[in-house]
Amino acid sequence: MIVALASLELAALLPRFKHAAASAGFILALAAPLAVVTAGCGWLLSLGGGYDAQLLEWHKWLGTATAAGSVLTAILFWRGKFSAYRISLFATAGVLMAAGHLGGSLTHGSDYLTQYAPAPLKKLLGIQTAKQNLTSRSLAELQQQPVFAGVIEPLFENKCVHCHGAEKSKAGLRLDSFAALQDGSDDGPVLKAGDAAQSPLIQRLLMPTDSDDHMPPAGKPQLSTGEITLLKWWVNAGAPATNALGQLAAPPEVLAALPVR
Repeated sequence: MIVALASLELAALLPRFKHAAASAGFILALAAPLAVVTAGCGWLLSLGGGYDAQLLEWHKWLGTATAAGSVLTAILFWRGKFSAYRISLFATAGVLMAAGHLGGSLTHGSDYLTQYAPAPLKKLLGIQTAKQNLTSRSLAELQQQPVFAGVIEPLFENKCVHCHGAEKSKAGLRLDSFAALQDGSDDGPVLKAGDAAQSPLIQRLLMPTDSDDHMPPAGKPQLSTGEITLLKWWVNAGAPATNALGQLAAPPEVLAALPVR
């Protein structure tokens, strides 16, 4: 609503649309209290932890500034100080966009603006994801790679790191490196090397999708049957960090699950 009102005020500068912002008072009557409620909900959500501290701090205070700016903008409008109102409105819209960008980074990862960009645009921007690296290799090339770096880490990068990475680590669990994976979560280790059935990480993946403990949570991209097969095999093989895929004598069903060229 703040962005919409700022757009209407810009349109009102043109003679043809001089009445575009005629509903400014009504919009502000909705936007100001909702901005306060939104900031309050954000503060409560931040108490859950698991977010990058610096990103969260900036997002928290910019969100608070957005709420305060919305209230100030409404007060200036209702007091008839229209020049000050417009300055406050545009400043608040700018702060809002910065807060929203940081919120997107906290929720979806710092690459959320480019993660699903078309391949030509990614190439133009010099972006190459772990998934691209994985699928560009032949089976022979992949067999020579450390199985964690070549297969497991890209899988985590594609499906898990947005909630369990450096910027956001729900339940204290990070899956963006082998060392972080070994550290486990706030509840303890998530892997039992050699026994996938007793590994909490695998157990969460196999829970019914409507369970609150199922991972990834509902609404997030889910691991395919093949990806779960790869993870279970890797854990049962001892969850090695440096062994090459070819050294571990992967069975046919595992080789068939590899997303290779």
